[in-house]
Amino acid sequence: YKIAESLFKCKGRSILVGGAVRDFCIEKKITKDLDIEVFGMNLDVLESILRKFGKLYTVGKTFGVLKLKTENAEYDFSLPRYENKIGIGHRGFFTRSDPSMSFEKAASRRDFTVNSIGYDLLKHKLLDPFNGLEDIKRKTLRHIGPSFSEDPLRVLRAMQFSARLEFDIAPKTI
Repeated sequence: YKIAESLFKCKGRSILVGGAVRDFCIEKKITKDLDIEVFGMNLDVLESILRKFGKLYTVGKTFGVLKLKTENAEYDFSLPRYENKIGIGHRGFFTRSDPSMSFEKAASRRDFTVNSIGYDLLKHKLLDPFNGLEDIKRKTLRHIGPSFSEDPLRVLRAMQFSARLEFDIAPKTI
């Protein structure tokens, strides 16, 4: 919460995304690995703020991702980004950060609706642009859009999530 407040003071909006939000919504234990997407600031400002909170790793900086390790958790902070398929396989992508992107646009690049839910850390509000909460209730994995097929690893993720969460895979996703 202190990190989100510090980011907000510099015009940043912090949204918890990914597995932690999904797991909270299905009442599973949340891990200490948290993914936070930061809107409204560039990577240099984000980096300067995060350095005050713990050990910062910049191994993903070229993709707009910074890893922060504190006493209590490990975080991946990322900027919203565009991904364009330019090659073969799961690494054949060109990425470009865009801090002004909307949450809905950023969430549209995620694999499944249940993984596109966000949680605004300061407003304490769930953001659900692709009806992931409905799919959680239905225990269904549904892909978000046509970019799903661009990454062959998503097929494996579908099988893994289906088994681990005990969710069915939507027929159109199959």
